[in-house]
Amino acid sequence: MNAPSLFRVEFGRLMRNRLAWLAATLTALAPIAGYSFYQPTFGDSMGALYLANPMLTGGMVGTLLFALLILAALDQPARSGTAALIETIIPPVKMHAIRLLAVLSLAVLTSLAVGILYLPYTMWKLNIVFSFTDYWLAVLLFLLSGPVMGTLAAAMAIQITGRLDVSVLALLAAVIFSRSRWCSQYFLAHWNIPLVSTLSDAFGSAVVWRTAFYSRLVWLCLLGGGWLLSLLFVRQYGKGAAGSLIHRIKRPVLPIISILLLFLGAVLWNRQPFIDHCPDDWISMETADRFHEHLTTESTSLNVTIDSFLMGTLSGEASWQIRNNSGSPQELYFNLNSGYRVRSITANGEPLPFEDLKNDYIASRELRCTLPADEEISLVITYGGMPRIWNAQERELSGNYISSRGIYLASHHLAPTVAGCAPVKDEDTPVTLTITLPAAMTPVSTGSPKQLSDNRDGTVSWAITDQGTERIQLFAGDYVYKELATGSGMPIQFYYSKKYQSRLENGALELMEQAIAYCTSHYGPRSFTEDKPFKIVQLTAFQFGGFANRSISGMGETYFSDENLGNPDKGPASAEVLAHEIIHQWWGLGATLYDPEDEDWNDEGITVYTTYRLMSEIMGEDYARENYTDKWKAVMEDQHASFYQRHPEYLDRLPKRYSNEVLASRSSANWYDGNALMIYRAAEKAGPQKIDEIWSELYTRQASGTSDMITLKDFLDACGLKKGEVERE
Repeated sequence: MNAPSLFRVEFGRLMRNRLAWLAATLTALAPIAGYSFYQPTFGDSMGALYLANPMLTGGMVGTLLFALLILAALDQPARSGTAALIETIIPPVKMHAIRLLAVLSLAVLTSLAVGILYLPYTMWKLNIVFSFTDYWLAVLLFLLSGPVMGTLAAAMAIQITGRLDVSVLALLAAVIFSRSRWCSQYFLAHWNIPLVSTLSDAFGSAVVWRTAFYSRLVWLCLLGGGWLLSLLFVRQYGKGAAGSLIHRIKRPVLPIISILLLFLGAVLWNRQPFIDHCPDDWISMETADRFHEHLTTESTSLNVTIDSFLMGTLSGEASWQIRNNSGSPQELYFNLNSGYRVRSITANGEPLPFEDLKNDYIASRELRCTLPADEEISLVITYGGMPRIWNAQERELSGNYISSRGIYLASHHLAPTVAGCAPVKDEDTPVTLTITLPAAMTPVSTGSPKQLSDNRDGTVSWAITDQGTERIQLFAGDYVYKELATGSGMPIQFYYSKKYQSRLENGALELMEQAIAYCTSHYGPRSFTEDKPFKIVQLTAFQFGGFANRSISGMGETYFSDENLGNPDKGPASAEVLAHEIIHQWWGLGATLYDPEDEDWNDEGITVYTTYRLMSEIMGEDYARENYTDKWKAVMEDQHASFYQRHPEYLDRLPKRYSNEVLASRSSANWYDGNALMIYRAAEKAGPQKIDEIWSELYTRQASGTSDMITLKDFLDACGLKKGEVERE
């Protein structure tokens, strides 16, 4: 019987099997659990809640069910005592391959049925942010992946061991291990379903689709190669595993193909292009001081081209006019994203040799070259590649990115930076970025974007200019713009996705205006002008939380969603981050809190405290106490009760990655909750109005240039208090 005929017979037999229908039915029902109690992702975007979670749940359940199905199918001849009879008609290796193909075909049909079944509900829940492309990619990569990988793994196990019970235990161990803490940190360690932190509703989830596809390719090579290799162990002629192996290995085709697949999988694993190789002990690393008194940057010009939105790659040319006042050659260091490669460096038209130091550190690395002794140097660097993600953020898949629906590139992730070695001349030193974007994208930047030309091919060329820096931060998406009214005369620009226009009518814009008005009245105005207005930009869901940088505040898209803003059970979560990042325009940018004698004293504490005061005015003191001050006390009590807080000597016994997490958690608690609690306790002693006056004075003093920073001692002295009176714990 030829292979197609045999497949038809075997697939027909499978479709008459009750176990096959049970596996398909339970896999189809499994996504329901993903809507409620099983949440594989930790994002709260609409796509994460109503697309990623259900499909990943279906994939996880399908892993187990289809693995059991293939185990039952392959073990059936042994259970029924017909193995010897079937062996005389069909070679066991061929029979195993046909049965695997039949189960995989059922997995494909089940996934297709699930995709059709859940499509109407998903379209209804996601509404304006629904995407057919994203939906079917989720079905393919999240749902189908589980049954396919589970089937291959289970078939490989039983073909090697020849034991159903051992294969079941091995499979369960593999699934449990895939959900372990270690595996959760690495996207390639997720063998059956891919790592998905969240999905973006408005700006694309290209990083998820790329890493998911890549990891599926790696595991198809590894499991496919392992399965082919395991065929050598399939029992025949009454021989055991060793005898069957010796019999079949005489024909080298199968072993060679399997080894090639395993080798390809290993190479793909080792050469993955998405995550950097920053050391695990990055916290303890000391970065070299690259400041150079003999070099000055007089202008910067960047020309960037997006090579592929599908792959997320770019190429660019960065040019600097640098003054060398030493009269001798000078060593120059510059940083760029570790996923980029420098193609050439020239100085005044002459090629310069350069060295890649390969010292990955937080998604960047250094390169070094030697500039000539010329006083005026025109330095040009050409480069290109895919921006990589810092490995400490691998689980979140958070970093700079390029997709067809959104772009985020900042500083050395956009172009090489040499500011540490060659400081800019003055506040008027120009930097210009030229970039071509799809016509549907609007750029938002720390600089001032200006449209250069409509290229009449669906793209638009832009020039973005800034002064006093060589670094530019660039966002691009389907942004719409709104001028916010604050009553202070200060220009405020808000950029958000078109998809969220209807969802910002539930008080989000009002909250922004209230946060700005509160800070202006209590601390003083920020010096924004029409040339450099205050910009608030909506970020992709992969930029968790938010940020503040110069004249821009950014907030993740989920903080503007109906699901987040309309959920009273979440308390101030969305409001806190929304206000928090805007308040950083005052505390962090307008004035800086830093104390060399207390490493935990920083801007986060006063920012959190200000958010509490703002929400106290808006929602009432009881609400603010329950959701802010009570939370601070609870967090600090938990920290104080922590085993490693009480016994820090045991930290050295942990692996570096885990000890770093403990230290980072402790620092985060002190920065946000501990510092805010100190300020709150000071306000209890001095009075809220007096504290406002103190912070206003400290802010004005630094904003005017009278002081470089606000130390903890500055604050306590102004309050007339000692540190022991307002401890964090």
